[in-house]
Amino acid sequence: MVGEIPLFRKYPKLATIPWVSVIVSPTPVHKIVQTSTTLKRAIWVKRDDLTHTVYGGNKPRKYEFVFADILRKGKETIVTLGSIGTNHGLATAVTARDFDLSTHLFVLEQPISEGVRENLLCHHFFGAKVHLMKNTFHRKLAMKIKLMLDRSSYFVTLGASSPLGTLGFVNAAFELKEQIEKKLIPEPDKLFVTAGSLATCAGLVLGLELAKVKTKVIGIGVTDPVRSSKQNTIKLAKKALEIMRNKDDSIPDVSEKIENRLIIDHSYFGGKYGASTKEALEAIDLAKKDELKLEHTYTGKTLGGLIDYCQKNKVTKDEITLFWNSKSSADMSPYLNQITYRDLPKEFHKFFDNET
Repeated sequence: MVGEIPLFRKYPKLATIPWVSVIVSPTPVHKIVQTSTTLKRAIWVKRDDLTHTVYGGNKPRKYEFVFADILRKGKETIVTLGSIGTNHGLATAVTARDFDLSTHLFVLEQPISEGVRENLLCHHFFGAKVHLMKNTFHRKLAMKIKLMLDRSSYFVTLGASSPLGTLGFVNAAFELKEQIEKKLIPEPDKLFVTAGSLATCAGLVLGLELAKVKTKVIGIGVTDPVRSSKQNTIKLAKKALEIMRNKDDSIPDVSEKIENRLIIDHSYFGGKYGASTKEALEAIDLAKKDELKLEHTYTGKTLGGLIDYCQKNKVTKDEITLFWNSKSSADMSPYLNQITYRDLPKEFHKFFDNET
């Protein structure tokens, strides 16, 4: 029921904002024992890799508000963008199928990896129409034409990181607050999370401030530092707050406070989106000991930043550090076993040329 989500329990007037159930919640929190032992301090994880039964990660939280808006407006087709291996595109296609909506992905090439190939195959398996674009100009033009000609279409921004999508992570912060109150996790001092399209960071910073949780958010930048800046994160958080205060003016204006609880650190970016780093690979290996499945583009870099912070900074032994696992860990092999690259449009076959 709508009133059951933590954000609406805290602010009942916000229940007039369209919302639809997408995620499995609350996602678990638990201590990661091997990592804590290695770092000699308490490291916890928030398992947002498990938000959805098919394909989890941070996107489905945003979709609870974005897809509700799509349905409210009677739209039938989603238009969105990314690279050929976009995680956002895959999460969109999976969720769209749940609501009998179609998906058009306008994509650009990116460095090829096994994960990129697998996502590309899954885009097709879950029914997305994938359009390979030459460059950003052609992509922007093609999407504009699609949206103009198809009045049933709805544009979803990269990563669903709109002010509306950000509300999903304001809700996530209140979910964490309830888990703290139930003593499922001690109140964290630091929270490390990936900073990519920014709604995850923005929503958590805003939500934690409103929930009066002391936790400081450290976003590990994994995209262009200009795009994923602290300034842009705070701007997005303020826009989300504006939506909330328009529905309930009793919600405090914390726009001048949120900046003090956020750090965005691009030290672990690697110079290029998707580039692997030594810190990420070491973090992935350590996480395996705690049965966590990470990858080198997002969560590996984020845990790598956490590890480096712990090794370089002296803190009291009772400091609680939380790693927000924001990338789906779902096993996609059942779907991959049902499709080959030959099922894709021919223009995508070149990305599998070295396969037999």
